[in-house]
Amino acid sequence: MIVVLAFGIFIGSRLSRGKDGVLEARQKKVQEAYRLIRSSYVDPVNDDSLAMAGIRGMVESLDPHTIYLEPEKAAYSNSELEGNFEGIGIEFDVVNDTLLVVTPLAGGPSESAGIMPGDRILTIDSVNAVGITRESVLRKLRGKSGTRTTLRVYRPFARRMMDFLVTRGRISTSSIDAAFMLDQDSGYVRISKFVETTAREFHEALLGLKHQGMRRLVIDLRGNPGGFLDQAVQVADELLPDRSLIVSTKSRHGGSDELRYSAKPGGLFEKGTLCLLVDRGSASAAEILAGALQDNHRAFLVGELTFGKGLVQRQFEFPDGSALRLTVSRYYTPAGRQIQRGYDEGSQGREAYYRQMDDRRLTEGVLKKLGGSLYFQSGEVRVFTTGSAAGAKAGDSLKAVLAKAGGIMPDYWVTGRPYTNLYQELFAKGVFEDISLKLIDDPSSPVRNYRSSSDGFVAGYAIPADLESRVRTECRMKKIAFNAVEYARDAAYIKVALKARIARQLFGTEGQLKVLIRESDPAMLAARQIVGRKAF
Repeated sequence: MIVVLAFGIFIGSRLSRGKDGVLEARQKKVQEAYRLIRSSYVDPVNDDSLAMAGIRGMVESLDPHTIYLEPEKAAYSNSELEGNFEGIGIEFDVVNDTLLVVTPLAGGPSESAGIMPGDRILTIDSVNAVGITRESVLRKLRGKSGTRTTLRVYRPFARRMMDFLVTRGRISTSSIDAAFMLDQDSGYVRISKFVETTAREFHEALLGLKHQGMRRLVIDLRGNPGGFLDQAVQVADELLPDRSLIVSTKSRHGGSDELRYSAKPGGLFEKGTLCLLVDRGSASAAEILAGALQDNHRAFLVGELTFGKGLVQRQFEFPDGSALRLTVSRYYTPAGRQIQRGYDEGSQGREAYYRQMDDRRLTEGVLKKLGGSLYFQSGEVRVFTTGSAAGAKAGDSLKAVLAKAGGIMPDYWVTGRPYTNLYQELFAKGVFEDISLKLIDDPSSPVRNYRSSSDGFVAGYAIPADLESRVRTECRMKKIAFNAVEYARDAAYIKVALKARIARQLFGTEGQLKVLIRESDPAMLAARQIVGRKAF
């Protein structure tokens, strides 16, 4: 026995040295290549750029979500996920080369200084801001707390120039874009991302809606790219009964990378009709929430097949401020479904992975062929039901076809006709923004009568009767071919899009959403129909 034990130790040590030797040889090879490029390449090379290129090359050979972040990008990404940053505190837009203040963030330095929605920032620290890019806005207006910046602003309502000295401070950003009542007993909450403050924000939003009599809830996760896992878990915990499994993770290494999360007692909305809106932009933590509620038969999912990101990243910081966001495990829903869709490794695989997003919408014909049935129709909007993915039988054709696609399959698929080419051109070339700004700036416009109330604006403001003439004028200025037939076909959508842009500039994102979801949102129309028919 002693001889066998000794022999085992000897063999093990030789194998270990062999593995270490291979690793050491590979590391030496990389170091030697780095040395040769630095010393012998025809042109001078930047050491930092060479090192970063090497890391990016390694990262590109892995999955599409493992990424290397340079110092500036890492700092920006961290501030976004932390739910706060340091700056002057405005929500902004760049329209026709003009930096427009959509709204000063509540309690922030800009609000305290007197900056108002609709202000145009013309100079920043005496430097012309006309034609500025969004990235430059972030670089110029963000900065350490206590530092100051001077802004020259044009205020269209007052028709005068104004100068402001704004002291930067720490800004808390919200991940809840909107929370309001749709009717007497139905609430709406839009979660744009999952940051460090999302669970607290969601809790406060639920409290406010419940105090207003909410008994039914629609949560909008469309376009939500995800974020912190623990925040999605806490949001799910508000909606699921005690001990309901929320999500699990599995890893090659085990240990801290393999976890199971379950709900605790005391959630604010564990009972009551619940509906989630999802689309191809709903990813990662948003899919965790959707999968948890669907597998526990707690909510109806309405919209499209979600993105399909089920890989867990852990961020490793480097001394220079850069970071490696490395995939360490995979997410699984309570029913054991893997969220991650298929991908090929390497740079070409990454490109194909993101290009696939254009092909993930199922047509009505495919839905019918795979067993989906028409649930209801309202105008050009059609809603097909497929049954819960968690409750579907193993041999179900639709489930089998979509199994490799990853993501979360909605219970109700929403389809509708696409917008005309004219509408898409008007949207892409900023026509809605231009007309809305002119209406807001016009002293005779009735828009000014609705500045104090977003609900009053949504209910009472009507788009001018001469809209077609205004659109024709803008088309001539922007060299857009005006098509009268297409205009007539999309006239109602054009009016809503314009009204929504005006609402955004007057009341921010929540005002814009109030217009869109009440007047033209197919998924919201379907959700309200379904919520009205169903109850848990």
